[in-house]
Amino acid sequence: MINFRFHLISLIAVFLALAVGVVMGYGVLGQPTVDTLQSRVDTVERRADDIRGENDQLRAEQARLESLLGDVEQFAATSRALSNEPVIPIAVRGVDSGKVTQTAKLARLAGATVPGIVWLEDKWNLESPDDAAELAGLVGSTSTAKAAIRDAAAQALANRIMVGPTTGRADLLTALDNAGFVSFEEVDGVAFDPTKLDGRSSRMLVIGGSDTAVPFARGVLPLATAFAASGRLVAVADEWRLREEGPARGDDLAAIRSGDLDDQVATVDDFDAVDGPLVAVLTLGELGQGIIGHYGFGSGADRAAPEWWGV
Repeated sequence: MINFRFHLISLIAVFLALAVGVVMGYGVLGQPTVDTLQSRVDTVERRADDIRGENDQLRAEQARLESLLGDVEQFAATSRALSNEPVIPIAVRGVDSGKVTQTAKLARLAGATVPGIVWLEDKWNLESPDDAAELAGLVGSTSTAKAAIRDAAAQALANRIMVGPTTGRADLLTALDNAGFVSFEEVDGVAFDPTKLDGRSSRMLVIGGSDTAVPFARGVLPLATAFAASGRLVAVADEWRLREEGPARGDDLAAIRSGDLDDQVATVDDFDAVDGPLVAVLTLGELGQGIIGHYGFGSGADRAAPEWWGV
């Protein structure tokens, strides 16, 4: 009969066998395996150190280039390419507000008169039937289709900016502002009264982006089309952002670059770049020379930037 002592001795024998096997296996295989793993760890650590060094170099180079660009911006802007020219920036909410403000400041350095920034707010996208009905009422549209209402609103907004204030009736800009469809931002503390906004001789800069609540076709394109139809000098800048299954750089601008507006509306597809504001201002400057350029690195771009030495 098998008793407890037999079980105990058997268990001890099994564990001893396992221990001997582990020791022998380590002696044969363990050290090479450990050496291999350690070698791989050392390689990864060296690579990580290399990457950190490369990143430090890239950061230093970026800082140097940004400093250089700041000097170039001042030099290019002070060429007075926009001397005494009124410029009105209109931006879609969601683009980098810092870059929009920087653009307005650079335009002023170039001699332009920039009253402030007009912002197209998210509500312009007409997510709800109430928003659509409200906007239709403000711009006098009888349509119930959102696309038609937005187009009518873009035309009405463009007309108000181009014609200037009209006495004897409520100002459309104030009404749109109060309803949350647009807003207004001053630049560098200079007061901006939208009721006095008069763009009868202004160059228009419409700024959109690939990651804004109001898509290009619903905001930027109708406005640019309305300005161009009235013969105004207009440029469109696009702040592109990489998104999974999103548009490639320049795709949103294809409606302009490959359409009837190709020779009427200038475009910049890399407003997101560090030199985006500078390129936008230089593009506005050469509009006065009759040059309708398409700049950036996306599809349809003529070159990276205007030839600003002659501006």
